[in-house]
Amino acid sequence: MTRFPVLLTEIHSGHDDNGKAMITSDTVLTPANPLDPEGRPPPNGIIPGFTNLYKTDGIPAKAQTPFVDVHGKKIGLVDQSGVFCRIVDFPATGDTPDDVNIMHRTQSVDFGVVLKGSIKLILDDGVETLMKEGDVCVQRATIHAWKNISGENCRMLFVLVPSEPVVNESTGEVLQSTPTTHLEE
Repeated sequence: MTRFPVLLTEIHSGHDDNGKAMITSDTVLTPANPLDPEGRPPPNGIIPGFTNLYKTDGIPAKAQTPFVDVHGKKIGLVDQSGVFCRIVDFPATGDTPDDVNIMHRTQSVDFGVVLKGSIKLILDDGVETLMKEGDVCVQRATIHAWKNISGENCRMLFVLVPSEPVVNESTGEVLQSTPTTHLEE
């Protein structure tokens, strides 16, 4: 089984003084333990590796804002001030009890793309859906969890777009996000 570090290259583009496109950054990144304040790679076990790629400065995004490096930083799953893009490497857990990859809701619309491997998407009503390479899930602030029951790591790309709070149409109750302060500095 492949384990961390699973490297990836992040390339940023921008503009030169003449307005022509240019590469502004070409960096090799290692997944970070989202629970580690130093951003070290996750230990062997069930902790996924987070590679935070980019956070926009507002919505709509300001394309000319200076690049802010969010890799290896302890940040929540979503931030209401901008769109997040990250890669998550989920280690294979099989039937191991998992108190890390919990059921959670974010106040966002999330686009999750399986880049490598397969993973189970579990909803709070008990429905489980197996997602394979190339599959895309659009999470609309629903309570869910991810579980990699395969024998290999699963790599996913997530783009998280902040949303308005979700309201139960029958009761008018605002459905609360799951606190993620353990992921933040």
